[in-house]
Amino acid sequence: MKPDMRENGINRPAVVIGFTYFAALLFATFLGAHNTPYALVALLLTLAICFLFRQHRARPALMLALFTAAAALAVFTMLSWFTVIPAERYLGNTYRIQVTIDSEPECRYGNFYYKARVTHMEEPKQDVDFTIRLSHGEALNAKVGDTVSCTAKFVAFQDDFGLSSRTSQLADGKVLAAYISDYESVSVTPAAKRPLSYYGSAVRAQVRDKLLRAYPKAEGSVLCAMLLGLRNDLSDTLTDSYRAAGASHILVISGMHMAIIAQFALGALSFFGIRRRWAAGISIVFVLAFMVISGMSATVVRSGIMQIILLFGLLIGRQADPLNSLAIAVLCLTLQNPFCVGDISLLLSLSATLGILSLSPRMLAFCTARIHTPRRQMRVKRLLSPVAASLGAILGALPVQLYVFGTVNLNSVVTSLLVLYASAWLIRFGALAAICLYVPFLVPAAAPFVFISGLLAKYQNAVVFWIADHLPGTAEISGAYLPATVLIGVLFLALAIMLCGKRRVPAAVYVLTACILFSGMAANEWLNGGRTRVLVFDAEYAQCTALIEGHRANVLDCSGNGYEVCDVLQDYGVQTVDFLHVQTSESSVRCAERIAAVFPVSAVVQPDTVYFPLDGAAHSVYHYGCTGQMPGGTPFTISSGGGLIRFEVCGQSVVLEGKAGGYEAESADIRITQNLQSPVHSPFTVLKTDDIMEETAQALPVGNYILTSEHELVCLDFEANGRYTILGG
Repeated sequence: MKPDMRENGINRPAVVIGFTYFAALLFATFLGAHNTPYALVALLLTLAICFLFRQHRARPALMLALFTAAAALAVFTMLSWFTVIPAERYLGNTYRIQVTIDSEPECRYGNFYYKARVTHMEEPKQDVDFTIRLSHGEALNAKVGDTVSCTAKFVAFQDDFGLSSRTSQLADGKVLAAYISDYESVSVTPAAKRPLSYYGSAVRAQVRDKLLRAYPKAEGSVLCAMLLGLRNDLSDTLTDSYRAAGASHILVISGMHMAIIAQFALGALSFFGIRRRWAAGISIVFVLAFMVISGMSATVVRSGIMQIILLFGLLIGRQADPLNSLAIAVLCLTLQNPFCVGDISLLLSLSATLGILSLSPRMLAFCTARIHTPRRQMRVKRLLSPVAASLGAILGALPVQLYVFGTVNLNSVVTSLLVLYASAWLIRFGALAAICLYVPFLVPAAAPFVFISGLLAKYQNAVVFWIADHLPGTAEISGAYLPATVLIGVLFLALAIMLCGKRRVPAAVYVLTACILFSGMAANEWLNGGRTRVLVFDAEYAQCTALIEGHRANVLDCSGNGYEVCDVLQDYGVQTVDFLHVQTSESSVRCAERIAAVFPVSAVVQPDTVYFPLDGAAHSVYHYGCTGQMPGGTPFTISSGGGLIRFEVCGQSVVLEGKAGGYEAESADIRITQNLQSPVHSPFTVLKTDDIMEETAQALPVGNYILTSEHELVCLDFEANGRYTILGG
């Protein structure tokens, strides 16, 4: 007789398959494509041993999980070796290519980014098929489905251990990045037949335009983000305030938005007398339409599938289990795109949903345990459910937030309490306003919905601005040890939950998990506090050189993508910028503006040709050829040509040299330069250039070199006697 799966513990096979498949793919993402085959072989051997000892009868749940994990690793390996790795041979080279535009442009950091599918290469002439992120300094005169011919250089996304820019882009289907290197070479061929995604994008763009015309700028941009997933119209001030108030999740379409839309559609149809089953079927169509118009991102698809399953249960007269629905939604996503596990937004949404489903009921049960009257207990649960849901979401998403951002937001619960109900009604009335504005004969009926939703959006923004300005915000606990600490803590807790099975997890397990986290935080504090380091960051779109002392930084050089620069500074424990040197280029000014928006800045030093207003900071305007002192007492000198900055670190003289010359031959202990032929001599050089060593070896003077093209992060960790350790090179 075959064993009953339910009697042996598989009462939710969808949960076991869905979450195991997702977890195995996430594990493979951390291992990488080259190491995953070894894990697959080890897993297959484990399966064979378990079958040999008849564990498939004694522990069918374990066997199902092992088989699912093996399938996930096999899919990840094959997809990586047959799609991702072959495309990487084009890295670093420039080609004449033909691409098909797959998305509307996204404007960030002054550039326009397109998702594009490469179909043909001219040299060598060949047909190919892989997707890239194509960037250009100007918007292309192209729509979704059009073919663009251009000359582009292929570059790699930033790739760190585990979650990184590369995994996020792979989750969106983009294998490589490319930027148009010859502006004169661009030509656009209109598509003979538009893809279906074009019509969804067209409706999305029309609704966006109508919302921005009907509302003030701030309220309209917030509605575009909450209803359409479009965040390009949000100002930097608004974005920073939502982040500081712990309300960024309100601007991202997720389970909360989709649940409100689905339940609102179901309730409205029932109000007009449509039978509940028919209303559920129509609501499914409405949810599908909302998914298409809002962009079909991973979080939208996950929450949409979950709501469709719940509505389908009403359609057939059965109640869907939320955990089963979540597992099926996750499985559908990962089967369609195994790399989607690297999407940070999806991980935050998934972990927050798990936190709500698992923790919120326990919190409510604990708070109402001593209330014996059922009616009063129900009222208390309704009153406390928003708080419990917010706490559950925050605790559930905490490991991902710590790993990725290294911060804990202290305002999330307060913000949720003050704006949660307003946000829910804002989505409802905003959706009605958008529908009325889009359908021509309903435009006259849009006025009351625009008025009410506008007031709600204004209230939401006012609360967010107040909290961002008056409450403490986030606690920075980032550092080199934090990601590993979070991984160890999560794996330890997951293993304890698996071993306990249906039994209650002992309190000692949670205490030990907290101890692991606090140990990592203490290690980070020891690593960052009281140390002196020179950080050289040189990536494709961002550069920064900083003298870091404890948690304070002196930024001597910065340009390019300010977000990446700020992320790197936070990774090294920087909490305050004492000294910010703003240079003449537009790229440097924009990067410095971003640094000043993220960190408190004490002093700004700028050439007399640069205008850089910043409230609350001491300003020093200089002519080239000046000498000054940083707030910590470190002297610095800027050459007469402006191309060289000299300073001292623990008795070692360091020069930071740009491409501009105009100074005499001199020497230093350490040189950081972009100039291959330099009159400055030093025994050790950090060479900031795109040229590889083979091309420059004959031209370089004798000495020791580190190329940032091979190590984009180089950190010199100094001791009191002037000796230093090279990290990252």
